[in-house]
Amino acid sequence: MSDTATEDGVVARMPRDHRYAPSGRIYALDGYDAGRPPPPRPDDSPGSDLLAAGIDEVVEALASQLGPIMPGDVRNRQRWIRHLHRVLEWLAEYPGDTWEQRWLASGADEAPRAWAHQLEEDGRVTRSVDGHGALTALVIARLVRPSYTFMLSTIFRELPQRFSLFNDPDMFDRLRALPSYSAQVRRVQLDAETCLARIMIRTGKPLGAVTGDDLLAYADMVRASGRIRREHLAWELMVELGPFADEPPTLRAVWSAKGNTRQHTTAGLVDRYGLPPSPVRDLLIDYVDEIRPSVDYSTLEHITHHLARLFWWTILQINPAQQDLRLSPEVVAAWRERLAVTSKGKPRGDFHGILFTVRAFYHDIAHWALEDPARWARWAAPSPVRAADVRALQKTRNRVKARMQKRTRVLTGLLDQFTTTALDRKRWSAELLQAAKNAAHDEEFTVDGITYRRHDPPLTATRNQRSRTWVAGPADIANKSGLIDTSKLELDCFWAWALIETLRLTGARIEEVLELTQLSIRHYTPASTGTLVPLLHIAPSKIDIERLIPMSPELVEVLVAVQRRAKAGRERVPLSVRYDHHERLHGEPLPHLFARPVGARHEVLSTNFVRTILNATAEAAGITADGEPVVFTPHDFRRLFTTDAVGSGLPLHIVASLLGHLDLDTTRSYAAVFDDEVIAHHQKFITHRRTLRQSVEYRDATAGEWREFEQHFLLRRVELGDCFRPYGTPCIHEHACVRCPFLRLDRAQLPRLDDMAANARDRLDQAHERQWLGEVEALQQTLRHIDTKRQQIAPASS
Repeated sequence: MSDTATEDGVVARMPRDHRYAPSGRIYALDGYDAGRPPPPRPDDSPGSDLLAAGIDEVVEALASQLGPIMPGDVRNRQRWIRHLHRVLEWLAEYPGDTWEQRWLASGADEAPRAWAHQLEEDGRVTRSVDGHGALTALVIARLVRPSYTFMLSTIFRELPQRFSLFNDPDMFDRLRALPSYSAQVRRVQLDAETCLARIMIRTGKPLGAVTGDDLLAYADMVRASGRIRREHLAWELMVELGPFADEPPTLRAVWSAKGNTRQHTTAGLVDRYGLPPSPVRDLLIDYVDEIRPSVDYSTLEHITHHLARLFWWTILQINPAQQDLRLSPEVVAAWRERLAVTSKGKPRGDFHGILFTVRAFYHDIAHWALEDPARWARWAAPSPVRAADVRALQKTRNRVKARMQKRTRVLTGLLDQFTTTALDRKRWSAELLQAAKNAAHDEEFTVDGITYRRHDPPLTATRNQRSRTWVAGPADIANKSGLIDTSKLELDCFWAWALIETLRLTGARIEEVLELTQLSIRHYTPASTGTLVPLLHIAPSKIDIERLIPMSPELVEVLVAVQRRAKAGRERVPLSVRYDHHERLHGEPLPHLFARPVGARHEVLSTNFVRTILNATAEAAGITADGEPVVFTPHDFRRLFTTDAVGSGLPLHIVASLLGHLDLDTTRSYAAVFDDEVIAHHQKFITHRRTLRQSVEYRDATAGEWREFEQHFLLRRVELGDCFRPYGTPCIHEHACVRCPFLRLDRAQLPRLDDMAANARDRLDQAHERQWLGEVEALQQTLRHIDTKRQQIAPASS
C-alpha cells in the first residue's frame, strides 16, 4: 500500500502492483528511487512556470504547447484534454504546493502500473491507457518528474521522439547527425535517446547540462533493476556532442577510471561463510590480508573458501567450543572424514589441494611467529595436515600430468582436422552471408550444394532497418524457428578460426591473446641481414613477465585479417575495455584486436564466447576419441605448441622463454612427445648433468642463442619456396633444395621448376653425347626429384 490522504486526515495506503513484478523482481515495491523526491530543479528548468498553476491554466498551456502530439481529429482531441483535466483533478486531491509534490504524495510513483488501473476502477478515466496518455503530457512538459524506477516499469509511447520535439530539439538534431549515431540500427538509436530523455526528465536539466555523474547514476539504477544495460551509446554520443568532452571516451572506461571493481574486502570474503565473531575469525582476516598482495583475486577467493568454509566452519560444526588452532586428534579425524566428500555425497576432487592450503596456513603462521611474535606467536600450533599428505598431493599431481600428456597426444592427431574445419567454416559462412545479402525475401539460393531461402522478419515501428541477415536452412544448423542468423554465424566462424590459429601458432595463454592490441604488433631489422622481422609483444599476465616472440608468415596473415575485421572500415581500431575475471577489474581503454561489436559498444571477446565457438567448431568437425566427442580448450593449444616445438628440436630453455615459463619442469610437463622410458632416462641424464654444471643448466637464453634462433628462420626462404628443416640441424643435401624432402615448394615457382627441368634435360643430352656416365646418373636423379616435387604440388594447384 502507498500513502493516500483522506478527508479526515487519515493517511491510507494505495495498493501496490505486486502482480506486475516479473520473475521475482519487484521494480515498484520499495523501489530503488521510487517515491523519493527528484534532484533540485535548475533555475531555468522547463515547466517551472506551471508547477504551481491551476488546473485550467495547465490544461490550456499544454493544449497549445503540445499540439503535435495531440490527436488530430476534434473528437479525440477533446477526449485527450478531458482526461488530462481529470488526472490533474485527481492529483489536486493530494497535499503539496506543486504538481510534483502532489505526484509524490499520491503514491503513484511507487506503483507504476497500478495507479492508472485504480483511476479506471474509480471511473476517473475510461481506460488506463488514457491515464498514461495524460501523464505523458505532464512528463514531457516537465510538470512531473517520475523516478527512474517508475520510468523503467512504464511504457511511454514514442517518448524520445515526442520529448525531443519540445525539449532541446536543436541539440537532439545535432546528436542524430553524429556519425556514431548513424552507424547504429534504429533499436540501438532509440535506446540511447530514451536513456538521455529519462535523465533529462528526472533531473530537469537541458541536454547540454547533463553531466557524466547524471548518466552514471541512471546506469547504476538500470543495473540494480536487473535490466539489460543500454547506456553505452548514449555516453559515447555525449562525448562526441560536447557535454562529456572531458570524460573518458566509453562508459566501460569510466568504470575503470572510477575504480569500479567487483572485488570484496577481506572481511567480506571471510564473512560470506557465516563464521561467528571470534578471535580465529579475526585471525583468518589478518592472514588473508597478509597474502593478498602476492596472489590474484580469484586465487584469494579460493584460499578464503578453503580456510573459512571448508576448514574452520567445518571445525566449528564438529566442535563449537573450539577457540584456537590447536586441534585434538578426534576433531582432525572427523574433519578429514567430512572433507573427503562433498555436500552431495560424492568424493571431493580437490581434497589434497585443500589439505595443502591448510598446511600452508599453519606453516606461514609458524614462520611469521618467529618474525613478529607479538602478533602471531599465540596462534602457532601443530598442523593437522601431515607431511605424508603432501607426498600424496605430489602423487595426485603426477597423475594429472600424465592425464594431460595423454590428452595432448590424442589431440595432436586431431589438430589438422580441427584447424581445417575452422578454415572451411570461415569460408562457408562468409559465402553464405554474401549470398543471403544478394538474395531477395523468400528467394532461394545454393551454397556448397545446399539450398537456403532468404527470410526477412517483418519490420516494426522501432525496427525500420535490419542489422542481421536471416535464412531458412537445414535443421542441424538452424534455431528452433528453423532460421539461421548468417550475420552471427559468419562472426562466430571468423573468430573461431582467428583464435585457433593465434593460439596454436603462439602458444600464448587465452588471457594473453585477448589482451593483444594494435600496439602488440612490433618489428625490428637485424643489422646482420637487413630483413624486417615481425614480433608479437605479449603483455604481462599470469607471472607478470612480458615477452616478444617472432611471428611466422601464417601468424602475420591471421593478425592482419583480425586487424582488418576490428577496424571494420574505420581508420583505426576502436577502443574497448577488457574485464579481467581473475582480478574482477576493468582494464584501460585500448585498441584490442580480439574485440567485437555488442549492441552499441565494442567489447573484448569473453571467455564464455571463446568456449562456445571452440565447441561449435569441434562439433562441426565431428572429432571423436574412443567413441566420445572431443572438444578443444584454449590451454590445449599451448600444450600442442610446446609438444610441436620440442619435437622439432627447439631447445627446451628457448621454448620456456617463448611460453613465459620460469621453470623448465613446467615446460617439460607440457611436452608429450616421449614415452615413459625415454622420459625416465632423460630425467636421469639431466639430474646427473646438473650436479656437474648447475650454472649452465639454470640460465636464460643468451643473446647469441636468440640471434642464432632468429637467423635460422630468416634463412628458411630459398629459391623454390621455404626450407622446413628442424632447428639446429645442418643441410643434408648441401643446398641442393630440389632433392630435399624439407623443401615446401611455392606454387608461384612452378615456371622456375620447369626451367630447371629443361636445363637438366639439355645437360643430360650433352652428357650422353660425351659419355659422362656419372653426370648422366646425377642428372637423371635431379629430373626424378623435379618430377616428384611437381606431383606433390599438383593436387594443391588443382
